[in-house]
Amino acid sequence: MSRIGQWLKKAEDLARGHSKQADQVIDRAEQFVKEKTGHKYDDQIGKGADAVQRRYGGGRTERRPETPPAEGRPPKA
Repeated sequence: MSRIGQWLKKAEDLARGHSKQADQVIDRAEQFVKEKTGHKYDDQIGKGADAVQRRYGGGRTERRPETPPAEGRPPKA
């Protein structure tokens, strides 16, 4: 494994052990980048942040709220 690969493995292990703190860092970085890009790429940035958080088992499930169900239809389970 290359040095970069070893470093990434260490970072991932650290994030898994401290997922709340890692989530905070990812969220702050996400907001910073969104502001710097003028919110032009918010969807792509959000998807990237979610992918990073899923990689180490972090993230929040309520990040992307679902649209309310149409009238007469039961909500999705």
